[in-house]
Amino acid sequence: MKYQRLYNIVFSDDRSSRWKRHFLFWLAVFFYHFLRIGIMMPGINSRNIWSFLELVTYWGVITNMIFTYSIVYFLVPRFFKKDKYGLFVFGLLLVFALIQGLGAIHTYLYLGNPASNAIANPIERVFSIIRPGFIRLFGNPPLICCLFLSLKTLKSWHLEQLKTETLEKENASAEIQLLKAQVHPHFLFNTLNNIYSFSLSRSPQAGALVKKLSEMLGYMIHECEGKLVPLERELKLIEDYMGLEKVRYGKRLNMEIDIHGDFENKLIAPLLMIPFIENSFKHGTSQMLRQPWIKLEITIVDSQLFFKLSNSKPSVAVTIKQNKGIGLTNVKKRLQLLYPGKHQLDIHSTEDTFIVNMQLLLEENDFADNKLSQPGNAVAYA
Repeated sequence: MKYQRLYNIVFSDDRSSRWKRHFLFWLAVFFYHFLRIGIMMPGINSRNIWSFLELVTYWGVITNMIFTYSIVYFLVPRFFKKDKYGLFVFGLLLVFALIQGLGAIHTYLYLGNPASNAIANPIERVFSIIRPGFIRLFGNPPLICCLFLSLKTLKSWHLEQLKTETLEKENASAEIQLLKAQVHPHFLFNTLNNIYSFSLSRSPQAGALVKKLSEMLGYMIHECEGKLVPLERELKLIEDYMGLEKVRYGKRLNMEIDIHGDFENKLIAPLLMIPFIENSFKHGTSQMLRQPWIKLEITIVDSQLFFKLSNSKPSVAVTIKQNKGIGLTNVKKRLQLLYPGKHQLDIHSTEDTFIVNMQLLLEENDFADNKLSQPGNAVAYA
């Protein structure tokens, strides 16, 4: 809470924080000049403390405020940022002249003119009044102004960075939701086609398949809205989906699933692996007339997930189409958005095999209260 309050004073744009920020800045400037003038002119401090404070306040704060605010909030935005450098220099000279004039009046009033009266030469007398203003004007005000402008620029840069990061996150979130929305109908379309083929032949398996699909859709609709889901549920979805496909192909398909490792209390982005598996059936197994096969290996080591999916493939023409599938394009985008620098993806194609190797750094769920049903540690279909 304390650090948040300090952060708001430094970076917040609300009026209360701005007042506090400016007050603290000029208070620091005041104490700087209090020490500086006190050390350089100890006689003034010992002679009259109120006169000394008035001198510090005028030359240390008021002069610098006039100079700084005129440049930072008027000349820079009005002229310098609009490339009107001639008007900027002219305005700068006017500010110098204004402060010099006010400084001469202050010096005359502050000294009560006793020092200047002791000087016989009128020119030297005038110079004695103007000289302190020139020395102080070309010393501290430009430095204080540069410091103020630097801090203001740093604040603006930081706020712009926050806006950019927020916008990037919002755009990434919107794109992720769009990609997930594309997965749902794609997955549903393929699975309903499988169930439809059984319903035409009035197979008793159709009812069991509908029930399994209902459970899968319930998970996809109600549990996949968040950024992350339990890895156990995602693995269960994969097993159910591949089980549905195995029923469809029967003994014609040689399918192996091997899932092992410590997958409890791990989190993963929802529906991240399903597109690979969909494509292995849609563009691989379904195109093979003889001896199609699929092998899935998922290994969890600490927080690393190793995913390897290989399947038989038909002709080169179909394989090219497989590489350009909607599911694969989506999952690549999602990996870039959700796991930047935390994943590796290698898609390799040989003459008769299509292989996907993926490695992910999983999130840990240290506050899991209840454990969901676990997928089998080793499952094989032949």
